Amino acid sequence: MLVLVATRDDQGRAGGDYCHAVEGELVTPVTVECCLPDACGCSRGFPGLVSSQATTTAMVVDRTAITPSLLRQAVSDSLERRGWPSGDERDRFDELVDEHVQSIVRISRAFGEGAIVRRDGPTFWADIERSAA
Repeated sequence: MLVLVATRDDQGRAGGDYCHAVEGELVTPVTVECCLPDACGCSRGFPGLVSSQATTTAMVVDRTAITPSLLRQAVSDSLERRGWPSGDERDRFDELVDEHVQSIVRISRAFGEGAIVRRDGPTFWADIERSAA
């Protein structure tokens, strides 16, 4: 299955690049941004599903061991570790998990294996393509 993972590849090409995530960990393009996203860089980050730390570069890789249901579980576990759902969000938790999974699948398919993907808010693009490891 094509998924997005944190990568240090192509870091430094854009000003303000960062990679605090664990290289190779699954990341999501769905984020909650703060009130000053340009100042902190959260509008450009892909949060890691395990570390909860972000990177400005994600690589599309084919992880054959990952199935849609395993990806869904990884997203769900990540959100729960970060305190979701709470209050009214409990009713919409499955919908939130689905949004993450659908976004990962859509972006991975759009750019293809080996692409280094960046984002700025809701806009995504691939800087360069390399063969995935």
